[in-house]
Amino acid sequence: MDGASINRSAWNAQARALLPYDRAQGVPSRFEWTQYPGHGPGIELFGDVRGLRVAELGCGCGDNLALLAMRGARCVGVDVAPAQIRRALTRWSHLPIRFRCTDASTFLAASRVPLDVCFSVFGAVGHSPPEQILPTIASRLRPGGRLLFSVADPQWLGPDRHYLRLPDGSSVRVARWTASPTGWRAAIHAAGLRMTKINEVRTPNDSDRCCTIVTAVKPVSP
Repeated sequence: MDGASINRSAWNAQARALLPYDRAQGVPSRFEWTQYPGHGPGIELFGDVRGLRVAELGCGCGDNLALLAMRGARCVGVDVAPAQIRRALTRWSHLPIRFRCTDASTFLAASRVPLDVCFSVFGAVGHSPPEQILPTIASRLRPGGRLLFSVADPQWLGPDRHYLRLPDGSSVRVARWTASPTGWRAAIHAAGLRMTKINEVRTPNDSDRCCTIVTAVKPVSP
């Protein structure tokens, strides 16, 4: 199987285990970029999103999109796993968010309207080859549009980085791509984007790095 098929199967399995517990939700209290709720930066990384076209690539249950939609963004959530989209609709169908079940590259290639913001929180960026997903994102951003993403630190993932632990304790295979900050900087530059900030976030107890948060912009032609 290719990477998209592997990940569709893995996140379907995770979502099916969680679907019975999903209900319509109130808006989350904060935007989460890291593996630890309440830790690290929040929605302030986006700035003012009113009226902006925003796409989350690998939206999962849609919680982060809900916060952006409530702040006036025109949101679409994309996920390769049908069960994750069912979770998102169960939780957020009462909000003006469009959800699409497809892989990120297919969605971006078919998009006809330039996007103002693309973001990924342990989503399509990190679970797709950077040399494929980053140029595709760049092609759909308007000049001045932004990419924001968080990816787990390779050391935090450890030797089992290609497996996802399910709620019942079992594991399924995932396709994951990791890089150092230098590697992400090079990949972003090769895609035609300009990195504006990279933040290596440490665990709450400061024992190690847990994730990397990157922001980049599509340059405006002179």
